[in-house]
Amino acid sequence: MNIEQILASGNLEKSVLIGYYGGGNYGDELLLEVLAARLRGEGVQNITITYQDLSLYKTYHRDFGYPLIQMGNKVAVLRTIVKNKTIIVGGGGLWGLDVNPNIFLLSLMLFASRWLLGKSVYLLGVGYYNSTNWYGRLSAWVAGKAATQIVARDHETYVNFQKITKHVSLDADIAWQIAKVDLLPYRRDFLALKSMLPVASKTLFITLRRFKRAQKSNYNEAVEAFLAGNEHPVIVALMEPRSVDPEGYERIKLWQQTYRNVHVIDFSWNPLALFVFFKEYRDELAVVAPQFHVILTAYVTGVLFLPIAYDNKVSELLKQVGHSNILSAHALARADLEKFANAFYGSVV
Repeated sequence: MNIEQILASGNLEKSVLIGYYGGGNYGDELLLEVLAARLRGEGVQNITITYQDLSLYKTYHRDFGYPLIQMGNKVAVLRTIVKNKTIIVGGGGLWGLDVNPNIFLLSLMLFASRWLLGKSVYLLGVGYYNSTNWYGRLSAWVAGKAATQIVARDHETYVNFQKITKHVSLDADIAWQIAKVDLLPYRRDFLALKSMLPVASKTLFITLRRFKRAQKSNYNEAVEAFLAGNEHPVIVALMEPRSVDPEGYERIKLWQQTYRNVHVIDFSWNPLALFVFFKEYRDELAVVAPQFHVILTAYVTGVLFLPIAYDNKVSELLKQVGHSNILSAHALARADLEKFANAFYGSVV
């Protein structure tokens, strides 16, 4: 089964939707917005959404009429699982380079829900990568044994889960479902974003990322070096709120003060506003971003982007859309950015 078939199956009433929603990460919030919109579009009425910080929900999402519970409230989550029939894990590269103890706890919860409570467990558009560690592989094994059905978002994930269960099929990331979402309700969100980020001519849209110390990435430093020699319009964005990455926000604010051609923003808007923004300005924008879902958004909207990857999940996406010459985000150099910018701006940087 693919994601479309599962959404249209009529079997998802009385479901609990679980993911890394509510932390303000662009990719996770995009997955939730698209999945909730598709579930509502398919007429599914009875869905409960788990969310980390309930106060942030209106910042990032429309009200689809689905009740929310706080993910950190373990009693409320358990009570909700007991009352419902199905658990849906809605996307994300959960078992990859960024695996953490919470992923293992999630996997254990899925296992207990399936085999102790008799619930159906769907893992939709998820990722399991060779770049993960033993902890991630153990977590993926537990989740795989818990799953009623796994829909892998790429080939590497499919192969890895096939070693654990026969209940796995290959499809794509949930965000590809944007094509079936009515974007008209997001026009106001787009206009608000447009007012913060004026685009009057060709503009480079660069995102930063918080890399773990062990990853030893040159990415953010390469961006800073590039900006020092660039005179064309640039937008630099954090794809999470400033409260989550205050150090990163101070860094980009300093860049804005130093370079007149640089506008900066943190993630504080509905994720589909960026989709509409990219679509509206696809001829004026080019994207430099290590994040999976920023790259996917650029590709779907027809925006030029630099094919860079920091993990297997991004490499898998880039292969899906036809890129074979992929740059490492960790080893990215100023010269790589200048070459891309020269081709985009059509002039020497």
